[in-house]
Amino acid sequence: MSPHLVRHGWEIAFQPQLFARQYAELKAEVTRLKYLAAVMEGIKEHIAAGPYASRFALRGPLRRYGRLKGLGLPERYRLFFRPFEAEGRRVLLILWLGFPRKEGDRSDCYAAFSRMVSRGDFPDTWQSLQAELDRR
Repeated sequence: MSPHLVRHGWEIAFQPQLFARQYAELKAEVTRLKYLAAVMEGIKEHIAAGPYASRFALRGPLRRYGRLKGLGLPERYRLFFRPFEAEGRRVLLILWLGFPRKEGDRSDCYAAFSRMVSRGDFPDTWQSLQAELDRR
């Protein structure tokens, strides 16, 4: 076993079948938690501060929707949302986190999101949003 760390004069090695695997799993979990923190930061601080900001704007048939990219999210990840305002109430409906499904996947998040919108997967009106919220 080759040492991975040297601290205070000690070579620290990891048992490859047990601890090294556990260490790798913990590291992967930390990465996932960082992504979750970035998503929540994006929702609570960036989107909620100005959902109609030009940096979130989509065009064409998706113009009623917004997307967050960057701002702590991993590269190529997109968080799609739609603001609704009616009856004195404002609701930010977070719709979908588009991300690569597997290593090397280059599928286009915008195309996938557009298909979901076309299928009617998301509420399109204030009334349909209300009905969805009432079901919860």
